[in-house]
This record gives sequence, C-alpha cells and structure tokens, in this order.
Amino acid sequence: MTTGEELGIALLLLDYGLRIVIALRILLRRCPGPDTWSWLLVLLFMPVLSWVLYFLIGESKLGFRRLAKYEALTKRIEEDAVLHWQRQGVVHAPGGGPYEPLAHLATLVGGIPPLVGNHVELLGTGGPVLDEIINGLEEAQYHCHLVFYIWMPSGKGIEVGEALLRAAKRGVVCRVLVDAVGAKDFLRSDLCERMRAGGVQVVSALPVNPLRMLFARIDLRNHRKIVVIDGVLAFTGSQNLTDETFEPKRGLSKTRVGPWIDSTIRLQGPAVQALQCVFLRDWLSDSDEALAEVAPFFPVPIPRAGDSVVHVVPSGPGPRPDAIHQAMMSMFFEAREEIILTTPYFVPDEATKAALVNAALRGVDVTLIVPDELDAKVVAAASRANYEDLLNAGVKVLEHEGGLLHAKTACIDRALAVVGSANLDMRSFWLNFETTLFIHDTDFASQLRFMQQHYASESRRVVPEEWARRPATRRLLDHIAQLFSPLL
Repeated sequence: MTTGEELGIALLLLDYGLRIVIALRILLRRCPGPDTWSWLLVLLFMPVLSWVLYFLIGESKLGFRRLAKYEALTKRIEEDAVLHWQRQGVVHAPGGGPYEPLAHLATLVGGIPPLVGNHVELLGTGGPVLDEIINGLEEAQYHCHLVFYIWMPSGKGIEVGEALLRAAKRGVVCRVLVDAVGAKDFLRSDLCERMRAGGVQVVSALPVNPLRMLFARIDLRNHRKIVVIDGVLAFTGSQNLTDETFEPKRGLSKTRVGPWIDSTIRLQGPAVQALQCVFLRDWLSDSDEALAEVAPFFPVPIPRAGDSVVHVVPSGPGPRPDAIHQAMMSMFFEAREEIILTTPYFVPDEATKAALVNAALRGVDVTLIVPDELDAKVVAAASRANYEDLLNAGVKVLEHEGGLLHAKTACIDRALAVVGSANLDMRSFWLNFETTLFIHDTDFASQLRFMQQHYASESRRVVPEEWARRPATRRLLDHIAQLFSPLL
C-alpha cells in the first residue's frame, strides 16, 4: 500500500469518525426535531463539508470570554436600571389585565419590566424616518447612541453621519455600534473614516476573523435598530439606517425587489431608558470603553410623556436566547379575537406555527402578511412550505405586492401592538441580537392596525384551493428548502 493510499484511508476514517462524533453530539444536545434532522441529513450526504459547517455554525456560541463579559454586564446594568425605575415609580404594577401573564413572562425571560408613562408615535418608512432621526440628533445635548445592522454609506446615511459630526463638534458624546457583517460597506467607507476623525466613536459588533472562527459562531449577528438621544428620545423598529435607494447584496442574485417598506416608532418616556440598557450592554461588550457608572445615561427625574405601557424585550445568544420567542408564544396563546402579523421572513419553528394554527382553530381571526418577492430565494421557498398547514387551519395568508414588506409588526385584539427588529424565523428567535417592543395601548394598536390594513389592501390573498393545485415540482422544492430552515 502506497503512502498516498494510506493517507486517503486515514482521511476517510477521520471523516467518518468526526461525522459519527458530531451526530452523537447533536443527539445528546436534545435539539428541536427539525434542527436535529437537518444536521443529520447534512452529515449523511455531505462528507467533510458537513463537519466543517458544524464547527462554524452548528452551535450558538459567542465565545467564553465574550459570554462571561456579556452576562456580567447584563446583570449589573439591569439590576441598577430596575432599581432606578422602581424608585422613580415607573414600573407597571400588575392589575389583572388580559395580557398580565405576557408581561410577567416577558419580564422573567427578558430581564426588563414594562414601564408606564410613554408616548409612542408610528412613523413611516425610508427617508422621512431618517429625517426624524437627524432632527433628533441636531437637538442632542449630552449623548447620541446608535446601533444598526446595516448603515448605508450614501444618500441619507451620509446625512445622518454628518449630523453626528455636528453633534460631536458641539461636545455631544456620540457612540455608534454597527454589525461587522451587515455594515461592512459602511465600515470601509470614507464616511466612517470622517466620522471617526471627527470624534464619533464607531465600533463594529461581532467582528469576523479566522481566530474568532475557532472559538465562536461567526453568523451570530447584531440585528438591532436603535437610536437613543440624551436618554429621553428613542427610535426603533425594523428599518436599518437606509433609505429608499438601498439595494442589498445577496451573492450572485440579481433579483430586485423594489423599495423596502418598514415600520419605525418614535418613543419618549421611561421606556427610552430600557432601550438605553440594551445599547449599553451591546456597546460595553464590543467596545474597549470602560464606563465607571451608567447613572449619567438615566436622567432623574424620568420624564413621563404619555399613557402607553411599553415593554422592551431584548434577546440574543447568551443568557436569554429565546426571550422574544417565549413572549411571542405567550401572545399568540392569549389572543382571543384577532391576530395580524407582518414579517418579511416567515420561517417559523414548529411551536410557533402550531401556536398560530391553534389560534385559528380556536376561532381567532389570524392574518399573516408577507412580501410576494424576497431577496433570498431559499428563504422564500422555506416560507411557502408552511402555507398549507396555516391555510388548512383557516389562517389568511396575504402576499404584499409593490416592494419588500420589511415591517415586523403584530396587532392582537386591537389592544396590544408589537413593533421590533425580529422576524418570525428561527434566526431572529435564537441566533441574532434583536429587540421587540410590546406596547399596551389601544389607541396605538389601532394606528398600527390601520397601517397593517393598508398593507393588506396592497396584497394578494393566497387562495387555499389554488395553493393545493400547485405543481408537484414546486411543492417538492419548497419542502426541500424547509429541511434547511434551522440553518437559514
């Protein structure tokens, strides 16, 4: 036997051995069934590449040092903030309302209680939203805190950067945190260089490099979209720091999906400080800045701006990976009359899909609005694979035309409104750092529902009978894509 043959046999045995060990590891981890089957199929049919993929993205690990740092910061900042809110009397006292179980659960899993005394304003999308943010930056006196997944280094993105430069020149402390992957074009741009030179602190979140690949999963991303100004004004929702001219880069795909349609809220009141908590935890995890105390970022007395109860629920890899998922599940099961959902990426786990099916079978009027065209073809196919179960249960599925509906919203029983950055997919529920706001306010819920009805008027309803007659080849491709749902 030649040396080459011996080497080949050794590599073959290594491949088989690693695949067996990883398969046992997956079974011992007690992952959800779809996750387990997806990885077992990959291990079975993809020699070598399968275990390479598993080492890279198989487990939601942040890295030991980062995880320990994040947990310590989370505990310290949250404990200080909650004590501050309790002293100021802005923590919502349980009153036996219809969504008290949701508020209780979300507090336990998210670490932040619902806060009273807020004013919430629903904004539009695109350039006008960035104009509102620019106006807020121009009035800043103490600090500007921004975290975004994508920052477009052109158009309105430049105007926001210049507003921060003017604020920094006035002596305002400006901190910007952007995702290392989503905002890579911005981080390489002249705009970023000018901002740093002008005194704006710009930090990349979750950087990707060969060394980090050995110790942490590289596709865990910071998907939040938050602006906090002086601790009294905030913006958050689904819109990245992009305007209507934004065109995402998706590999070799040339698909154009039209303008992205988002939902953003302008927030004043105590809940701004909850978003401040989320920003500070992320900032201290990724930056080298050491803050002796965080009290200066929480104004006293806390200004009350309205009557809305706002519950900020963050989630992400680490101490609470499924906070938003748990809150969403509670919300679906507590719904009594109506659920209206909008999401661009609908790739739910079985529990989420079952909760929606259960609601429809209980007589709840469930409507799901998704885009008719997506920028990711495999994700679109995996999404379509879920339609049949929903339609059979009576869920109304609408496909929005005329742009990529990127808004992540929910309206429950015309009383509870949900706006945030999390999609109804497994990546948002378990892999990304996300933020979702649960807003207990019938007036605001009515405004959000009106906007959702506008989306519905621009949509085409999926007819169950027609859907059942789709060609077998299309159904097969959709179901194959669904097998990879946990990996999307």
